[in-house]
Amino acid sequence: MSVLPPHIRNASHEDAPEIAELQKQLGYDSTAEEVGERIASVQRSSTDMVLVATSAEHVIGCISLHVMPLFHAAGFLGRVTSLVVDAGCRGQGIGKALMESANEWFVTNGCVKVEVTSGDQRESAHQFYESLGFSRDGQRFSKKISLVVATASLDV
Repeated sequence: MSVLPPHIRNASHEDAPEIAELQKQLGYDSTAEEVGERIASVQRSSTDMVLVATSAEHVIGCISLHVMPLFHAAGFLGRVTSLVVDAGCRGQGIGKALMESANEWFVTNGCVKVEVTSGDQRESAHQFYESLGFSRDGQRFSKKISLVVATASLDV
């Protein structure tokens, strides 16, 4: 039996519970309400997008996309900050279909470079991205900040 390609579409508020469950598979514990708020925020933005892959009325994959202006070069940077495919559906081309849709959106939005973030422990994800033509490019450093400290410094 052949696998049907997933249907890719914009995420909607109704998708929030299933997206929250998918995110848990990556170790991110967000509630459906929190995911719903994030979807609403993205829907108001022209530089952010969340796409879902569906099959038989269920969300089986999700990708979050962001466009940022480059300062040091002409054009924009496209960034994938989250990609997840349901564990029971992996290896069927769903992640690739989501990445192809993302690439189309990035090109439409003037991106000249695309980057994806992926935790050091996700070796299979790294192999997947490399199979799509991505390569390691420098190092990314991050630091968590307290919202209380960040808000307090803005009150000056």
